[in-house]
Amino acid sequence: SRVSGVVLEVARDFEKLSGRKYGLFEAYRLDDAEIGVVILNSAAGTTKDVIDEYRNRGIKVGLLKPRLFRPFPYKEVADALKHLKALCVLDRADAFGGSFGPLYSDVATSLYPLEKRPVMINRIYGLGGRDYLSEHAELALNELIEITETGIIKKYKEYIGVRE
Repeated sequence: SRVSGVVLEVARDFEKLSGRKYGLFEAYRLDDAEIGVVILNSAAGTTKDVIDEYRNRGIKVGLLKPRLFRPFPYKEVADALKHLKALCVLDRADAFGGSFGPLYSDVATSLYPLEKRPVMINRIYGLGGRDYLSEHAELALNELIEITETGIIKKYKEYIGVRE
């Protein structure tokens, strides 16, 4: 598909006009990260604030915020995430009839061909229009820390922020 190239070309033109740079995704503190989060849209801003707090505590965490979802930039996403030990993909929707959220499925597909890849978990948030809160990001990050320390994954997929 030529879509990725067209998106990047338009992004370069937009940067000349506005001074703002946009790629296929935004990587935040990801280069040296050991654990990471993939999340879409405005929830990424909330998560970045939590990432900064964890970084201040010496925890190497980063974020990937996709800008292009269809067609999904599989190779570029894999290259950005392949060095991580553990990864949480946060989806705002569950896939009807599917095992995992739609974003998780595409991220997993991008990493699957790699011999060495991060352990992945999926957390579904915001169901029923519920807000995404910094506590939700903390839950995901704490779980990733526990996974890297123990090697144990309690649940591959779970809903967060819902009423019990």
